[in-house]
Amino acid sequence: MTEVLFIAYFVLLIATLVIKTPIIKGPWLFLLRAFFPNWKFFHAVGYVPHLYARSAVASTLASGELQWSDWVLIYPRRVRRLSHLVHNPDTNIGLGQQNMVDHFWADLHDLPEGVDPRGLVSYKMMQRLSDQVLRARDVNFTHRQFELRMELDGRSENVDTQVMMTSPVETSTC
Repeated sequence: MTEVLFIAYFVLLIATLVIKTPIIKGPWLFLLRAFFPNWKFFHAVGYVPHLYARSAVASTLASGELQWSDWVLIYPRRVRRLSHLVHNPDTNIGLGQQNMVDHFWADLHDLPEGVDPRGLVSYKMMQRLSDQVLRARDVNFTHRQFELRMELDGRSENVDTQVMMTSPVETSTC
């Protein structure tokens, strides 16, 4: 009996790898997907989406030139510790935010060519996330911009970076 269950398990496992299921889409599903992680990173080892942001202050000179800060990596993956098995709110919020970045990447990847991504709900979430992080660093900025980069990491350093999308320069609302 154990052998039959063992063989059935591997047949089921192979079937799930071979059979392609349709992608379910719909605007009402967007709210439900927040409860489920984006498992697309298991399809292949390779580039991982990272969100970067920068802020600018309008120059006091007559030219009105913007003085930009360096690009800041927003919510890099957190270091895991044994104590996080008991209490880890910082890690949980970081994983949730990285999951939002993964969903944003998936939305951009599925977007037809030539369609403006600013209409996506995930785009607006990235705007708000980058604004929140930039406000914690510099309250007095007047302009902001964020960028989604696909990064290929090696064992010790970043091997390659490709910019997937750079937002237009936006004026700060606060």
